[in-house]
Amino acid sequence: MLKFDLVKQLTVNIMKTKLVLFSIGLLIMGLGASAKMKDGQVLKGNSLTDLGKYSITKSDVPMVVDNKAVVTYDLVYENASNPVKVGVIDEKKCKTFIVRSSEFEAQYTCNRNVFGVQKMERKYRQLPEMTSDAKINRVSLYAQRVISQNPKSEEDLLGLIACYLPNLVDKEYLAQF
Repeated sequence: MLKFDLVKQLTVNIMKTKLVLFSIGLLIMGLGASAKMKDGQVLKGNSLTDLGKYSITKSDVPMVVDNKAVVTYDLVYENASNPVKVGVIDEKKCKTFIVRSSEFEAQYTCNRNVFGVQKMERKYRQLPEMTSDAKINRVSLYAQRVISQNPKSEEDLLGLIACYLPNLVDKEYLAQF
């Protein structure tokens, strides 16, 4: 009986430790995603990844999706050589964000008040499916399916994308990002 109580107590302590570590991780991610608009034009923050700090500005060259020019942002990381374009498509209840670089594309969207990543819909693709999918970290793709459960502003969602995108890209490709 004493052995059973010790095992039970150890299990409870492990669960408490995991909960505390998980809470600390969420807090750190939340701090990294707390980017603020500065002068109404630049969104800055820290991705808390190897790509470092980021800045998001409205792009001079709009992304064309379904033969329509959409609001487009340039996402630049301090430790990356290539900028990323983020196109915003207004949907009925939320927004879809198309994230593109020269060799990678991803889609972040809302579904029933849940914001997260999903496989790129065919109608939004510009790159061959195999080219882009080969560069996606499958574990992160699954983990990022739910990033937020509350509707956020466009700026907040852009900040979340900037923080989560580096983890979505497979590490082998991230060095070329």
